[in-house]
Amino acid sequence: MARYVQRIALLGKERWIGWEIDGVGTEVPGLTLADRFSEDELRARGVKQFTPLSFEMFLSMNAESGAAKELHDQDVDFRLDALQVGMERIRGSGRNEVPRAFLTHLFGGDAQLNHPRIIARLAAWEEEGKVEFVGREECYLRIV
Repeated sequence: MARYVQRIALLGKERWIGWEIDGVGTEVPGLTLADRFSEDELRARGVKQFTPLSFEMFLSMNAESGAAKELHDQDVDFRLDALQVGMERIRGSGRNEVPRAFLTHLFGGDAQLNHPRIIARLAAWEEEGKVEFVGREECYLRIV
């Protein structure tokens, strides 16, 4: 579990929210790791608690905003890290098939699956024997 804070502005007022996200521990665009702040600094910002947020819920946040038009290097790295966590969760549940829909949701659409860095990482994972490319809707990748 990692703790993050998020600054939002509503009706001209600034508010800070605390999140505790399962399965994430890296920098996340729009969120700040809470361990950068002392407990006094968190309280001064109004953060009294950290709301638990499952990894799956975190991935689906803001899904209605539509697919990203362009993935920046930081976005690609974060999403590939999130894919690794997601695959561990899939494996932990006793399954080994990663559906195409999971990947398109994670990366923001079909077109993003063709991003050169995504293709390179998936090819490297396949070479290392971590995944097998299957290419079907219900099983796009098989976790080995």
